[in-house]
Amino acid sequence: MADNDQLNEEYQFSDLDAIGTDTIDQAERGYEASQRRTAESSTNIKRNALIVVVLVILAMIIYKFLGSFFAAPKIPAQKALPEKTTVAQPSPPPQVKAVTPVVPAPVVQPTIPANVEQKLSALELSQQSLRSEVLSVGNQLGGISSNVNELTAQIAKLNNALMALNDRLEEQSREIERLMIRTKPKKTPVVIKKPVPVKKYYIQAVIPGRAWLISQNGTTLTVREGTVIPGYGTVKVIDPLQGRITTSSGQIIRFSQDDS
Repeated sequence: MADNDQLNEEYQFSDLDAIGTDTIDQAERGYEASQRRTAESSTNIKRNALIVVVLVILAMIIYKFLGSFFAAPKIPAQKALPEKTTVAQPSPPPQVKAVTPVVPAPVVQPTIPANVEQKLSALELSQQSLRSEVLSVGNQLGGISSNVNELTAQIAKLNNALMALNDRLEEQSREIERLMIRTKPKKTPVVIKKPVPVKKYYIQAVIPGRAWLISQNGTTLTVREGTVIPGYGTVKVIDPLQGRITTSSGQIIRFSQDDS
């Protein structure tokens, strides 16, 4: 009986040893898995917190840039404090007898501060106003371009009209020149007449109302008042007392010096 009791006790101890070894292995594996989950959750929380901080800094930089661009009153930007995140503490090593599962800590969603939201909404409003201004300026430019096109077309029409008028003026000028050439009086040839030598008469004899004249070549001529003498004109006055004959040309016929 004593031997049987000893064998039973040894068997029970060996069973307890096997059960204890298996339990310890399972506990160690559970602990390692919980440690990995805890590390992964803490890494995700840190990454999310870093992303939130970067987004806040970028929003502040964009707001400052746009504020300086539109000459808006500068508002001192508040430093965005990184959101406090709760890091899950690793659970204590499980007891050998009881393995408690480790529940991962809930991931805290990042929240944007109220002032940052206000600044972002103000930026959106300013962007909307800028879009409307850009649209209005674009419409004005379109109207100006259409007006410029109309003016260009009108200027082209005026240039064509001026060119047509210039052509007509040149044609009229040529026609006037042709007419002036046609109506220009022709130059009559100047005939130079040689002076015909006038016979010079002298009184040969004179009586009241009649006179006898003699030329240089010896021809004689009887004249009365009203007789026409070639080169002298008409006899006006016969003055026997003075011994001269006055003609219409103003010339006076006298006695020859040889007769005096």
